Amino acid sequence: MTERDEWQPLSRRSHITTREQALLEGVPNHLIRPLKTWIVEYLAAHPKLTGRVALQMRIALDTPDPEQLVEAVEASDPSLLLDVVDVVLHLDKGLWWELDVVGPERTMEGGLADWLPEFSWPKGSKAAAVEGLDDMLMDAGSAFEVDWRQRRLQRRVDATVALAAEEAMGLEAGTHLRAAWVATYGRHPDPSKAYDEAIRAVEAAAIPVVLPKGTKETLGKVHGHLKTASHKWELAIEGRGGGSVAPLTELIGLLWTGHVARHAGGPTFRPQRQDEAQMAVHLAATLVHWFITGAVRPRTSE
Repeated sequence: MTERDEWQPLSRRSHITTREQALLEGVPNHLIRPLKTWIVEYLAAHPKLTGRVALQMRIALDTPDPEQLVEAVEASDPSLLLDVVDVVLHLDKGLWWELDVVGPERTMEGGLADWLPEFSWPKGSKAAAVEGLDDMLMDAGSAFEVDWRQRRLQRRVDATVALAAEEAMGLEAGTHLRAAWVATYGRHPDPSKAYDEAIRAVEAAAIPVVLPKGTKETLGKVHGHLKTASHKWELAIEGRGGGSVAPLTELIGLLWTGHVARHAGGPTFRPQRQDEAQMAVHLAATLVHWFITGAVRPRTSE
């Protein structure tokens, strides 16, 4: 949970190729043993949690033995070790307590140097173990990282982009936006659900601003109103258009018309693609922020 730089070994710094930069899907060979060790050590003192994880993974165990669990998973499909970690993080209420209630401790060294953290998890705590897991995944080049807010694994996203989305999730439309994020970057992506939730997030933020007195409003109606009554609205950035909402209507129109999975059985229906879902959730985060913060507002003088 601390800020970490994008350090690369000398051999890669001097000659980095696209292949070397790519994040690794599944569980590559060099990650199998460390990941198994982490799971076994984390579950060693928790037979009840081990049993629940085995049930979730649909694995029959003679006894709630974490070593037997990881061996059975590896024999089936090593990539499912990530699912085991995902389930552990989601089920362990002790971890939830540490993250949501107890929190990290202030360090004595904090502030002495910019690379020393002001807070850290107590040695031996579950949160410290999960932080070690997060470091392991990063060092191994995994495409996944720990989602501390949702207590699960998620696809690794650029830190700046993730922060912007997290800020938007804290607002009123955050429930839908968070669901869209999980459906996009979770262990088992669902692009159509992600796009649906991205639309709902923007509707939850935009309708109270643009069409507060209407019933059964949709993002399409918001788009239509902003086009026909554009002279009544402005953006916080004036630019050359004097605060024209034309850029806003273009973005909303792009999101709305790109929702091809909206009408099942229609002539244009098809499942949404993963790249569409990723673009939609980040666009939705921006639009939610604009509407909630007043960056889209009635024009004071027509």
